[in-house]
Amino acid sequence: MSASKSDIVTDLDVRLIQNFMDIIVLKLLRNNHLASGYDLIRHFHERFRMLVSSGTVYSILYSLERQGFLEGNFDGRRRVYKLTKQGEEFLKKICLTHERSYAVFSSIFSSAEVE
Repeated sequence: MSASKSDIVTDLDVRLIQNFMDIIVLKLLRNNHLASGYDLIRHFHERFRMLVSSGTVYSILYSLERQGFLEGNFDGRRRVYKLTKQGEEFLKKICLTHERSYAVFSSIFSSAEVE
């Protein structure tokens, strides 16, 4: 049984979101300044209709914190994260490359045979 076009698009969306989840988190923190892991899980569900496990989100948060891109602090019982200056600079560099990334994606999909 072959997958429908909408299934393929959905699968591709999920793959893209999963692969760029760290950048999505950084952009969200740049726009919202402070967020908890729960806030991020809710964001992914509301924005992308995707359920992300707490393990996935916290793994990304801890990795970004270890790289110096985020700073986590306790606000009562919850830990909230904010973008550091280093994270802001990294995100600026990533955003500047969006045209190159678009060109790569375009070359991948333009070479695909379409029926």
